[in-house]
Amino acid sequence: MIKFLMLSILLAGAAHADERLYGPDGRSVGTASTDSAGNRRFYDDRGRSVGTSSTRGGTTTFYDARGRMIGKATR
Repeated sequence: MIKFLMLSILLAGAAHADERLYGPDGRSVGTASTDSAGNRRFYDDRGRSVGTSSTRGGTTTFYDARGRMIGKATR
């Protein structure tokens, strides 16, 4: 029972790390999660990974699902 409770707490904490993303019509279009290094992974509404981003020194680099760079943005 204790193992089940610990697993439930860990999973509940992990679920809060995800951020739901919405389209202009207000419907959910997917989620984004952040790993321990600060990189973000984006998922579509079916849970498939569609890309990642990483920020270094004020520049965010975006990658597609295959890891190819698709763009950069600087603050």
